[in-house]
Amino acid sequence: MQLSVELRNIQHVKHMLFSLDLDQNKLTCLVGKNGVGKTTLIKSILNFRSADTFSKTTSTGVFKDGSEVRYKLGPDEFVFSYDTSINSLNCKSAIPDKVKHTIDVELPMPFGQRFNHFQSISSADKDIRTAIILGQYSRPDELIEFLNDIYSSKKFEDLVEINAKNTKYYCIPLDGDRYVREDHLSSGEFFLISLYRKITSRCKLIVIDEIDISLDAAAQTHLVRRLRTFCKTYFVNIVYTTHSLALMRTLKDTELFYMTNVDGEGDIIPASYNYIKSIMFGFTGWDKYILTEDEMLKNFLDFVIARYCPTNFSQYKIVPIGGGSNVTKLLRLNRTEHFFSQSENVISILDGDQKINKHIRNCPNTYFLPFESVEKKIFADHKVLKFLPELKCTEAITTDKHFYKQIIENDLANDPQIFEYLCTEAEQGIINLSQTISYFLAQKPD
Repeated sequence: MQLSVELRNIQHVKHMLFSLDLDQNKLTCLVGKNGVGKTTLIKSILNFRSADTFSKTTSTGVFKDGSEVRYKLGPDEFVFSYDTSINSLNCKSAIPDKVKHTIDVELPMPFGQRFNHFQSISSADKDIRTAIILGQYSRPDELIEFLNDIYSSKKFEDLVEINAKNTKYYCIPLDGDRYVREDHLSSGEFFLISLYRKITSRCKLIVIDEIDISLDAAAQTHLVRRLRTFCKTYFVNIVYTTHSLALMRTLKDTELFYMTNVDGEGDIIPASYNYIKSIMFGFTGWDKYILTEDEMLKNFLDFVIARYCPTNFSQYKIVPIGGGSNVTKLLRLNRTEHFFSQSENVISILDGDQKINKHIRNCPNTYFLPFESVEKKIFADHKVLKFLPELKCTEAITTDKHFYKQIIENDLANDPQIFEYLCTEAEQGIINLSQTISYFLAQKPD
């Protein structure tokens, strides 16, 4: 089931479209600089569930004629348009409770449920105390294992679950009928319990703004792994924002997205960790930068430079960005924002098969391997020359990347040996490329 949320003319967002396939049951991390519209998007998602979201969390000045949020959930569509009588957004059609309960959203301070659940727990204290005295509680094994794993601790072994007034509460019993309620734990521990409560509520989408608040770096990295498992176990999608590099580093390419806002036009694109780190945090301390697609090409260029460019003036950094289009997009962006360095100090080197793509057009300082790619060249040459022994592999080899992987796993050749073969086989092309690199690295940076 497809969900899309389209914003128009809200605060500094003229237009933004966010869509997600709720049948994927996956993590989605949204990253972007402050002010691009992350929280505005998340408030808009919450507004689908709670129509008074904007009136409670945002000043009325963010709306004007033409302001609207359009939601599509499967075949159904709902539109919240600017209503001058309430000076906010309003929907003329009723949204069924079943649809509302598809989504749960956690806003940042001070509006998030994690910051407003304390009153509910306090009001239930009498019921919690009675249950503790009478022993009317159960052991939440999955939650205990979750918390112990996140914090690498046995602190939560005695945690109990109490049902009171159709709500689950958690606490740790102590001697003398005393206990530690969940809201008396650290803010990070309390948040994780609240998050677990949301996950097990069986909604299809959980959205969390600033998930890294109150969690240390180790807890953040452990959390990503566990959330991935929960998505599959409970058939839920979890979307969150973060500024944490530690957390981003643990994500897969399909889980990480970068949000931009250029003159009010919001865009959400898949991006690698290095792409985002480059834009948001930069790689400082280097004279020259070579942007490339992936670790394989980076390793090959390291080999080429060591062999053909033994001496150079500059300290340089090869940065694997992920995908040819992301490399060229980053190269163009650096020409105006200079988050790496001045444009003359940054080039990109791509696989040869990227030459035919549209994103290459009008992109200066971009160079190519003299063959399609390391993996494709080896795969194609072996088909003709059969220069490697037959692979001992139970699976049919159908792709160049799979073939390369099997070469390494079967100890038929290592990276340096393969790189040496490529440099010999495509010698003149590699020499030409190395001369370009040498000239680039020999120039004194401004």
